[in-house]
Amino acid sequence: MRRLIISISAMKKCIWCEKEESFIQTFNRKAHTFPQSLNGVNVCENVCDLCNLYFGSKAESLPSIELVLKEAFHLSQYILLLATNQNKNKRYTSEFFKLNFKSKTITSKFKYSILSNFQLMLGRQFRRGVYKIYLEERERQVGDALEQRFNFIRQFARYNVGDYPVFYHKPKFKVLPFSLPDIKNPTIRFTEYSHLMDKEYRIFDYQIMGYKYVIPTSMQYEIIIEPYLKKIQLEDDPFGTTLIQIKELIDIDFMYLFMNDFNNY
Repeated sequence: MRRLIISISAMKKCIWCEKEESFIQTFNRKAHTFPQSLNGVNVCENVCDLCNLYFGSKAESLPSIELVLKEAFHLSQYILLLATNQNKNKRYTSEFFKLNFKSKTITSKFKYSILSNFQLMLGRQFRRGVYKIYLEERERQVGDALEQRFNFIRQFARYNVGDYPVFYHKPKFKVLPFSLPDIKNPTIRFTEYSHLMDKEYRIFDYQIMGYKYVIPTSMQYEIIIEPYLKKIQLEDDPFGTTLIQIKELIDIDFMYLFMNDFNNY
């Protein structure tokens, strides 16, 4: 009988359940920080198979977090690639939504529209997914996701305990700055700027699909947002000086209607 030998120095520890690698606690599957369905290519090594499976599975009658992330960002990804002539021959498909490009409208499919609080449910799963991306990318790039101060993210994203906000900057101008490589293969990055923002404001903000998203990196978010708002207003942030809090998924203008006929998609 073959024996599985794990080197102590090479043992992994899951950033979500905080359990170490063992014969039972395995780390065999690739944990993509952004869903593969969005062409996410980055992988966090310190996510165990059980926690990885959790984010891709339905739980408590809720759609999986990865599915909601895919559904939300895929619409923006599709429109931006369409506007840059990258996917003219591809059709948009969705589990949740019906899209009418002619009238620039998006509605829930009937089987979901009759569900009570459907958009609130999607909004919560989306927020949990944004925190999931943050912590896994932080571990991949910085390597400190197991610090105690991130326990609130573990509780919210992995165990659905508590509730924490996600904001995005309300666009100030009818301009949509974006990086085509980051649209094709979405990612977030930790830089000197992000480390400074974390140190001074306990905030992480980063552009995803044309919008600058904002999350607190401390559970004391009530006292964090006001100083951050003053900062972006004082600096006249080009992404916008007003924050939109995401409660329902439709709070996000995924179709960029603020730009009117953006590239006539």
